[in-house]
Amino acid sequence: MSVYLGKLLELISIDITSNQSFLRIRLLSEQEIEFLWEIDIETAENLKAVTVFDGLHKYRLSFHSTWDSTQNKYTSFLTKTYLDQSHKVYFSCSEAFVNELHALKYNEETLQKNNFTIIPDSPTATQYLEKNNTTAKRNSLNLLSWKTGTLLLSIVFIFLLSTAFLNQEETTGNAKVKDSTIKKEATLNLAKKDNLVTNADIVDETTSSIDVKDDELMYPFVKLDEIVNYSIPEGKVALTFDDGPSKYTKDITDILKNYQVGGTFFFIGNNVKRYSDSVKYVKSHGYSIGGHSMTHPDLAKIPYHAQENEIIHTNQLIEEITQEEVVLFRPPYGSKNEETIEIMNETNNKIVLWNADTEDWKSQNGDEIFSYIRGSKSSGSIILLHESQIVVDILPEIIEYLKEQELEIVTLY
Repeated sequence: MSVYLGKLLELISIDITSNQSFLRIRLLSEQEIEFLWEIDIETAENLKAVTVFDGLHKYRLSFHSTWDSTQNKYTSFLTKTYLDQSHKVYFSCSEAFVNELHALKYNEETLQKNNFTIIPDSPTATQYLEKNNTTAKRNSLNLLSWKTGTLLLSIVFIFLLSTAFLNQEETTGNAKVKDSTIKKEATLNLAKKDNLVTNADIVDETTSSIDVKDDELMYPFVKLDEIVNYSIPEGKVALTFDDGPSKYTKDITDILKNYQVGGTFFFIGNNVKRYSDSVKYVKSHGYSIGGHSMTHPDLAKIPYHAQENEIIHTNQLIEEITQEEVVLFRPPYGSKNEETIEIMNETNNKIVLWNADTEDWKSQNGDEIFSYIRGSKSSGSIILLHESQIVVDILPEIIEYLKEQELEIVTLY
């Protein structure tokens, strides 16, 4: 029976010895429990490479993962938080790690397995053990806890020695770099330069993302606060473009730039692979990019894990190019269900639907598209368009009309 109800996994520390590796985790749910999780060394090293436990950052492990068949690997992510800024950091992981994540999400008895050891003095640990263990299991756990305590002391001792040594070696060389990194992360610009992990690469936090000129960031924008959004405030209008990137993406971007108006693009994962330069082009001109699934399926008709892969894999492909977290998602056909909403909550994404559908995908006449916009209420609208030659041709006329209505054409975030 599923017991998943708003569980969170906070990653507190990572300890790696010569032949073992442990994550110290705080499970936040109806109860707060800390435990040690023994995982494979490769996954632990991948996690260690993208985390800095300096007291300034916090890390939350996602329950989600995807399988990349082209690279033959699993990928998951954690959410890294500093002050009020947060972003996703991807890492490669093992199948065993993925299976145990899934077990932690749905089965409260998972923590009784051999590679999970509850830390006895953590909050509500006693109540948890009393609820889930028989007397025999408790006796076994006491023995295991004693062994774990010994192991923990050893790990802490080794860790302290190594930390002292490394601090002595690295203080001079790294102090300025660390101080610079912390200061940069406190700014909005750095929040948009997410560090991401690809196959063998780790993008350092101090590495610049795609260059964006200051004057190109001045387009008006609206920050969306709801999980599902159909409209925006009165006096504003959003032009949104689905099904890219394509051979039309750069032309659409140039038109928006020439008129100095906002725009939002929703990209399909398979197209991102083909037109990566167009993704860079949109990003370099300061426009917002959201996901639109990998293969454009009806999400409400496919199971949870298939939805998860469609959404997360697309986000990952975009983020590897832009080095910026994807926070917007438009489900194909506007189709969604409760599982889609759950994935949005888990990935910190927001669904962007629309209240003005030009149906440009079935019209080969730009005048019909323009007539629809002229005949509908544009103030407060999210207008749905698709990347095509017809839209490229009619877009200047649409923008000029909306400007005549004294509407602010915004980018969505």
